[in-house]
Amino acid sequence: MERPRHGDPETGPLHEQPAPFPSYEELASDLLEALDGAGLTIDDVRHELEPGVGERRFECTVRMAPADPPSHYHAHLTFSWDALMTYVAAYGPGADCDLYHEDDEETDCPHRHLAPQPFVEVEAEFVLGDGGYELHDLGEVSGWVDTVQGLLAKAFPEDDRPSVHVGLAALGGTVLVEKLTAEHSWLLDFDTPPDFAGIAGQVQAALRIVPQLADRLPI
Repeated sequence: MERPRHGDPETGPLHEQPAPFPSYEELASDLLEALDGAGLTIDDVRHELEPGVGERRFECTVRMAPADPPSHYHAHLTFSWDALMTYVAAYGPGADCDLYHEDDEETDCPHRHLAPQPFVEVEAEFVLGDGGYELHDLGEVSGWVDTVQGLLAKAFPEDDRPSVHVGLAALGGTVLVEKLTAEHSWLLDFDTPPDFAGIAGQVQAALRIVPQLADRLPI
């Protein structure tokens, strides 16, 4: 027997139904469509489910348009979608009340009249170097950070720049740079339709710029 949705005759008039709640599939599809529309190459799309808590996770790798050989500069895009949002997307706004009330009580719970507020954070990790470089002077790191931030300033607004991460590994008396990345995130609150095209545009702009690092950094 199909579970009644909020707004069905069993739960209330249709005019009380809040705005449609997005689904994980819609979000993933819209994001991939925007990345493709920006002319980016999309690889390794993954949809993972954590059985213990029911959380879903999206991941993909994007590069600039196909080249021979493919550019080693790329970005990993991810977002997480918790189990409660899957429940609300499936059964409708207000259905989450059924998780907390018995069938014969709180049939007109005030929560049923509140539009649920989903929040999703889309994260991007831009891989900027191959790693393996032997670090001779820690002072080099600050110079790399300044260089990366200066370049990426062309792709992101001043008040919303990516953070730069340098991974180091000590092997005896040798210090190696394992990775150099820039990380950025976009918080989607769905008060207005998410600007997936804007996100894809920023990813493309950053990937177009980062090859210039090859002439400025040793990694």
